[in-house]
Amino acid sequence: MAKIESIFQINKMDCPSEEQLVRMALSDFKKVDLMTVDFDKRQAKIIHEEDSQALFSAIDTLNLDAHLVSDKEINEDSFSSGNQEIQGVILGQVLLINLTFFIIEVLSGYLFKSVGLSADGLDMLADSFVYLLALLSIGKPFKNKKRVAALAGYLQMFLATIGFSQVIFRVINHDYVPNSYGMLFVAILALAANLVSYLFLAKTNQEEVHMKASKIFTSNDIVINLGLIVSTVLVHLLHSPIPDLLIGTIVFAIVLKGAFKILSISK
Repeated sequence: MAKIESIFQINKMDCPSEEQLVRMALSDFKKVDLMTVDFDKRQAKIIHEEDSQALFSAIDTLNLDAHLVSDKEINEDSFSSGNQEIQGVILGQVLLINLTFFIIEVLSGYLFKSVGLSADGLDMLADSFVYLLALLSIGKPFKNKKRVAALAGYLQMFLATIGFSQVIFRVINHDYVPNSYGMLFVAILALAANLVSYLFLAKTNQEEVHMKASKIFTSNDIVINLGLIVSTVLVHLLHSPIPDLLIGTIVFAIVLKGAFKILSISK
């Protein structure tokens, strides 16, 4: 039986968590057989028996600057479906990594007086929400997806608001310097965790484990980690909390933006 191969250009899909948002947006379509992504081209290839415009409408709710590039018919035996069991295991592993580092970074942020670490920990939690929703949606429509997405989105917004209030408090009471050595140690661990997560998630798209460095290091999560490391070095050199406050503010803003993306699924 002929199936349709649709390629979508998704210009703002540049990290695995955004890929999972796209997968969740399509999870209610029963005749979507396979989705693979190319982060270099920022494209998603979808094998399906649905209306391509309906798929586009679902993706477009995420506000990721998407458009349909091409449609073509293919034979059923010209593709192999992904192993959903393996995908579930990988998502579970990545979810555990992100939740663990949420706890580590938030506690370290308090211990080392670093807003940047706390913000990055919250970003890890935000990714955890996405991976949890994706895990619950594997293989079948998730009936409570909209309710859980709304809960996750509003909780994320609430935590981001607390983060911004923490930045304001530390700006007013700025007579302190974060522990740059502790910050650097935890920031490097967080970078390693995100790299491992990225490589795990690559397996869900049948990609090679030795991916291009350009693909890995242009991921939003990795860029945030590198920014945190740079801010840590600046804190040490300048003996000032300002670099830490700046990176914290930026990451909290990214987390808040991510909350709106999750909420778009709940509509």
